[in-house]
Amino acid sequence: MENVIPVRALPEVPEVVRGLIETYLRSKTLGASRNIREINDLFCAIANQWPGQSSAELARAVLETGEYFAATRGANTPAIGNAIRLVLKDLDKLAGSSLEAVRAAISQRRDEFNAQSLRNAELMAEYGANVLEHAQVVLPFDYSSTVQVILKRAAEKGNHLRLIVPESRVIDGGRPIANEATAWGHSVDFVLDMAFAYHLRIVDAVLIGAETIFADGDTWNTIGSYPLAELCQIYHVPYYVATELIKIDPRSFAGIRRPLKWRDCAKVLGHPDRFANPEKVSVANPDMDNVPGRLITGYITPKGVLLPQQIPSECMAYLASIGVSPLEP
Repeated sequence: MENVIPVRALPEVPEVVRGLIETYLRSKTLGASRNIREINDLFCAIANQWPGQSSAELARAVLETGEYFAATRGANTPAIGNAIRLVLKDLDKLAGSSLEAVRAAISQRRDEFNAQSLRNAELMAEYGANVLEHAQVVLPFDYSSTVQVILKRAAEKGNHLRLIVPESRVIDGGRPIANEATAWGHSVDFVLDMAFAYHLRIVDAVLIGAETIFADGDTWNTIGSYPLAELCQIYHVPYYVATELIKIDPRSFAGIRRPLKWRDCAKVLGHPDRFANPEKVSVANPDMDNVPGRLITGYITPKGVLLPQQIPSECMAYLASIGVSPLEP
């Protein structure tokens, strides 16, 4: 079974705008950061191609489009909903302005968001490279653009690491780490997922990204992240999560989480072709692992390296800054 995005009707918008939305939906973009950039570009495209003269109608259409994506793409990935709310915050207050003013505001907010994301990446790269300053062997698990900027910055500082890179087979997330890291001057031991227990004996630190972070300091990430964290406790290896605070799920302050969904791993596991009785074999797996905050050494964020206990207050302040109620389901 594939992850299911909630069914919701497209907003009532002119045909040209509906076409822009449907074109984006057909793209099936992967990755929260890329989805956010493309949705922000979509808002700008809607504004630039708006067929009418009413700024109020344009603002309404963009806001309703934002609500649509926050409720669908954002249901599984809170970072998308948070980003949309930040970019479109108070857009309705411009409804009485000129059409050009609304267009300019949407474009400016997109550009400001992108610029802030770049600044955040720079901050996390620096904080993360400092964490690894005295490390020699590091295990990055599954591809994360945030983890990669840290590894790149470490290389720029002259710290060329030995990386133990598990294959992250469920989505082949280890191979792109190896390809990029070796180009920066790191060396890589590319290993089977279940071999990380052996290699942890010589590892100085583990780095993962985050799909979602929660108010209790937990994080969701690729399958394999949880057993890796438990083994780090046994071997006394620091376990760091690199992430922006935008990935906080606002519902988690009320104790609400979306249910774990199930991923069809037929392609990864060779089903049905490699099984004698495929009709009797299930290849569905949970889409995420939950890593409890008690197993996390620190979160590498644009605010610095935070303890899991600091996540509630820092994320509550962040949500307030973008106009999202932390208790809002």
